[in-house]
Order: sequence, then C-alpha cells, then structure tokens
Amino acid sequence: MTSIFILQLICCIITGMLGLHIAMASLQVRWKVRRYETSRWLLCGSMAVFCIHYFLQMTQGFRAQGADVGAVVNIMFYTPVVFAITLSIINMESTRSVMRRYCLRSAAAYALIVAIFIFGVFSNKSLHLGGLLYVMLAFFVGSMAYFIYASYSEVLKRKKKLLEESAGDLLPHVRYARSSLVLVCVSAAFLPIAILFYTLLLLVGPLMLLVLIFFVHSFISLGYYITPVENMLEEQEELEEQEELEEQEELEEQEKTADQTAYGAQLDSGDDGQTELSISSSERMKKIEAALEKWCDDRMYKDCNVTIYSLAANLGCKKNELTEYFNLSQHTNFRTWLSDIRFNEAVRMMKERPEFSNDAISTECGFSSHTQIYRIFKQKTGLSPSQWREQMI
Repeated sequence: MTSIFILQLICCIITGMLGLHIAMASLQVRWKVRRYETSRWLLCGSMAVFCIHYFLQMTQGFRAQGADVGAVVNIMFYTPVVFAITLSIINMESTRSVMRRYCLRSAAAYALIVAIFIFGVFSNKSLHLGGLLYVMLAFFVGSMAYFIYASYSEVLKRKKKLLEESAGDLLPHVRYARSSLVLVCVSAAFLPIAILFYTLLLLVGPLMLLVLIFFVHSFISLGYYITPVENMLEEQEELEEQEELEEQEELEEQEKTADQTAYGAQLDSGDDGQTELSISSSERMKKIEAALEKWCDDRMYKDCNVTIYSLAANLGCKKNELTEYFNLSQHTNFRTWLSDIRFNEAVRMMKERPEFSNDAISTECGFSSHTQIYRIFKQKTGLSPSQWREQMI
C-alpha cells in the first residue's frame, strides 16, 4: 500500500466516525433547538460525503490516473462539502434571509464548476481536462474566499447580537466560533495546495484532519450548553426581521401617497410635535426605570436564562425602548447592566453568607456557569472569587 492510500483510508475511517459521532450526539442533548439540529445534520451529511469521496479515491484510483484527474475529483467533492460546512456555521449565526442569499450565491458558483466539468469531459472524452482544470480551480478558490467572508462576517454579527441581547456565558459560543473560523481559513489556505501538489498532501492532509476533529468536538460541546432560550432568540430575530420589512413597506407606501399640503402643515407644527415627543419619551424612560427597580427588588435576575426580550416582555415595553434606556440613561448595555447587578449581589452574599460556596452563590445570583462569575470577578477586581473572599477575611 502506498502512503497516499493509507492517508485516504485513515481519512475515510475518521470522517465516517465523526459523522456517526455527530448523529449519535443528538440523543444526548438536553434541549432540541431547531437551528442547531439543522446544522448537525448538515455536518453529518458533509462527513458522509467526505467518507464517500475517500472511498472512491481508494477504489477507483483517481490519483493513479494522474494528478490532474485527482485534482478534478477533489474539486468536485470538496466544494459542496465546504459549502455545507460553512452553511452549518452560518445557520448557527444568522437569519434565514442571510442563509438564502448565501445558498443562492454558493449554488451558482458550484453550478459553474459543474458546467465547466461537464464541458471538459465531453470535449476531451476523459477526466483529463487540460487548461479547464485551472478554470475550475479559480472558481474553487473564489468560492473558498466567499466562504471565509460569509462565515467571518456572520460570526461577528452574532457575537455582537449575543452581547447586546443575552447575559449568559458566551464561552461555548466563542469556542465554536473560533474553531469554525479556523476550519474555514485552514481549508481555504491548504485545500488548493492539497489538490494540486501530491507531495504536500501528505503534510496538509493530517493537519486538516486534526482541525476538522477539533471543529466537530467544539460543535458537539456547544450542543450541551444550548437551552430553550436559543429558540426564543431565534423566534425574536425572525419576528424583528419581519417587522422591519413591514415597516419599510409601510414607509414606502406613505411616501408614495403623501400629500404635499399635509406635508407642509406638518413642517409648520414640527416644533410642537418634537416637544411632545420629547416629553412622552422622558415619561416612558421614567416608567421603564421604575419597572426595572421593581424587577430587581423581586430578584428576577436570579433567572440565568433571562434575555433582553424576556425582560422587555416582563416590563411591558419594547426591546428597542429598553435598549434606548440602557444606552441613554445608564450609558451601558443590557449585558453589562445585568452583570453589574449580579456581581453586586454576589459580593453582598459573600459578605453576609460566608458559609455559601462559590457555586451556590453563582446559582443564587443568576450566573449561568461558574466560569462566568469567575471572569466577571477577574474583570471587576482582578481576583478570582476565592481570592477575593480570602482577602476579605
């Protein structure tokens, strides 16, 4: 057996086992989240295609027919696999409209690659495509660049959204986001090398396999931390997106049917309208402030799954109003505001109830994990909770 055959056999076995591991992990998660489960089966399908690809490489010996034939087969298989893996990442990070846009663009790019492949096969009567191989490779590299851009931009948007709207521990999400970006970047950097250069494949192959294993491990680990709150956040995102579209349509209709005379009258009374709006907004902020004080007095912050949406519903206001209140009145955001409240409560409990453990205090104050209270104490005091308690003795 040649070294390339051994590498293909190892990749076939490991990708098959990874696909089985991803599928079996669905039996162990506590909560079923639609978005996460969709990404799970996209990854599972990707591992299956990987496994089939390496099996065909071993049995049909495409590499033995020539380096160009092996490169053509690799491009035909690697493109949809990386597309599906990136889709699973974007599915976890963005809305349906973004997914549809990504799918259309990626499908169009792959359709061009397939069209070039079919044209080359019919023209040359074989898998030796000649110069068309480099055209396919150019589209492949362009697709990989788009995959990096799409996944990176959506990961950043999702992280910003979670920082604004949730107060839970972001460490599992950060680990998954980092591993997904590493996988896509490594794939983009080394797959063209692996496709074209036979000798470097023996070095690049094991590296990419390790990155793939780490990514799958991070994805499965994320599933153990996902709660029903993710479902609510997803529903709220879709609702916000729908409301924005409806508001945009209404504004367009109003602009089309607006009467010039009525518009002039509105300009004449603009100062009075702005004064009334300012007074109304000020009163609204005071009501939100009073409702927040009552919410804190009732110790509602003990719920580790609270989000800005659930808080807004509890207070009887809109999410945008609550965000505006935090930005203007508190000069902060929801996550920082709630973390400060929980931190102050944890400090009070440590002073008054020294017999309580850090884990008990963390749960009582609403922190979603021990690592979260540890990081907040490090950020606020420069000490861990245990070190801070020892200092207070």
